[in-house]
Amino acid sequence: MLRGQYMAGTGMMLQRRLMENITHNITNADTTGYKKNHLVSRSFDDVLIQRIRDGGDAAGSARAQAVGPLNFGTRVDQVYVSFEQGILEQTDLNTDLALTGEGFFVLETPQGERYTRSGAFYLTQDGYLVDSQGHFLLGTEGRVQVGGEDFAVGGRGEVSVGDEVVNRLRLVTFANPQALRKQGDSLYAAQGEAPLEEAPEAAVKQGFLEGSNIEIGREMVDMMTVYRVYETNQRILSMIDETVGKAVNEIGRLR
Repeated sequence: MLRGQYMAGTGMMLQRRLMENITHNITNADTTGYKKNHLVSRSFDDVLIQRIRDGGDAAGSARAQAVGPLNFGTRVDQVYVSFEQGILEQTDLNTDLALTGEGFFVLETPQGERYTRSGAFYLTQDGYLVDSQGHFLLGTEGRVQVGGEDFAVGGRGEVSVGDEVVNRLRLVTFANPQALRKQGDSLYAAQGEAPLEEAPEAAVKQGFLEGSNIEIGREMVDMMTVYRVYETNQRILSMIDETVGKAVNEIGRLR
């Protein structure tokens, strides 16, 4: 009976985490470059339970009798980020850049280099391109400075002011993108010595932004499924609690 309580209880905790994750995804459906989070669950390791030695055991026996395995249910094992392409939205702003294919823009932050798919950039007073938090967009020649709004960015990241190519965007990728750690909703940090390389398949589209890869309809269906499973576990837990309470009361009357 206690096994059922463990299973139902951990099941409810898992569904709560799933609900929080779905809510977070829906909240960021309109966030530029946001990538969907998936929660990956796994079962707790089984433990072997043994019967405590009692008077029925052979005298002097030190070996307890194995009753069987006990599983404590499921838990969240890891967060998987889906890097599927989001829909491109045309804005016609020169400072808006979208990536197609695998790859990330590189930003300079106080904590070091960070990576993003969000191409919503702005001009500083000195003519540098920065994101909404003031992080500088980086190219092969360092910070990208274009002076004003009259500049062009080519498909491979070439930054031109007039007829002169002044920089080239750093477009990078990782052998294992799941090794990246999310910071906020659109920044990523490399874990340890994550190998960094040029992104040959990445292409830049100026005047566009990449939307999130969230499908609201799918998220709503998943939310309803999670809610039903949570309710089921809740009912199971209530039934077990009632059964245990009844058993305790009956035993008390027998005495």
